[in-house]
Amino acid sequence: MLRLWHLSRQDLHTMLLLVQNVGPLDLVSSLVITLMWVPPVFLLGGHALGLLYVVSAPPGAPDSWLSRTADRTPDWALAVTAMWAAIAWELRFLPALAMVVLVILGLTVRRRYPERTRVIRGVCLVVPLVTAVAAFLWFGQTIADAFRRGELVLALLLLVPPLLTPLLTGPIPARFARVATHGPAAAAALLGPFLLLAIFLQAPVLPSVALELSEPRQVVLGSVVTVDDTMTTLLDDQAEVRFVPNSSVVAKVLCEGSESVPYSAATAHGWPVEESALSWALPAKRPTGPDDPRCEGRPLVTPSAR
Repeated sequence: MLRLWHLSRQDLHTMLLLVQNVGPLDLVSSLVITLMWVPPVFLLGGHALGLLYVVSAPPGAPDSWLSRTADRTPDWALAVTAMWAAIAWELRFLPALAMVVLVILGLTVRRRYPERTRVIRGVCLVVPLVTAVAAFLWFGQTIADAFRRGELVLALLLLVPPLLTPLLTGPIPARFARVATHGPAAAAALLGPFLLLAIFLQAPVLPSVALELSEPRQVVLGSVVTVDDTMTTLLDDQAEVRFVPNSSVVAKVLCEGSESVPYSAATAHGWPVEESALSWALPAKRPTGPDDPRCEGRPLVTPSAR
C-alpha cells in the first residue's frame, strides 16, 4: 500500500484506482526481485563483524548479540548465502563479496585453530593477496576506464575491497573492538529498513509504455494501469491519470523505465558491471528502450509520412 501511495503522489483517488487494478502478486514479485540481494548483505556482513569482535576482544570480554549471532550461524548457511550473493549481486559488488567471504574464512580459521600458525598465515594472508592479484588482473582495464570516465564510485568498488581484505582477516586493537564492530552493525540495523524502503519505492509495478496517437499526432508516455474495450488508462510521471481512447491509438511500444537504465556503460571482458551472474547467464529480452523515438515522446517518422 505504501508503494501505491508513493506512486500516486499521495493522491487518494489515484491510489484507489491503482489498488483496484494492481494485484498483490504484482507487488510481492516486485519486492522479491528488487530486494533479493539484501539478505546476504545482512547475514554475511553481520557474521564477519561478529567474528571480528570475538577474535579482537580481550580475554574475559562479555558476549554480545553480535558474537552470539556469529556463534549460532551454521557454516552451511554461510556457504549457501555466499553462493546466493555470487549469483544475485551485480558484477561491481563481487570484489566486496570476495572480501567478506575471505574475511569470514580467515577469522574462522584464526578462531578455531589458533595454534596452527602456518594455516592461519596461508588463509589470512596468502589467499587474500592471490585473490587481490587475480581481481586486479580481471578488473584492471575496467578500473582504468572508470577513472577515465570520472566514475569514481565504480573504481573504488573494484579497487578498495581487495586491498582491505588482508587487513581485516586479523584482530584489531582490543580497545576499539566493540566500537569498530558494533557501531557499523547498529547503524545498519537502524538505517537499513529506511534504505530498503527507499529502494523499494522506486521499483516498477506497472509496465512503461509509449502510445502513439493519430489525432492529434503525438506520443503519450506513462505506465499502463488497465486496458478495456474502449479505453487505455495511463499514469504518467507526474501521477496524472490519462484515459486514452483505443480508437486513437496507432501503436503501443514497451519502453525501458528510468529505473532500468544503467548508470554506467563499463564492462569487464564483455560483462556489464551492472548485471548479475543470473541476468548474464539467462537469456533476456530487453524492452524497445531508447532506440525507439516514441519512448522519448517523439512520433515515429515512417517513409510514407515524409
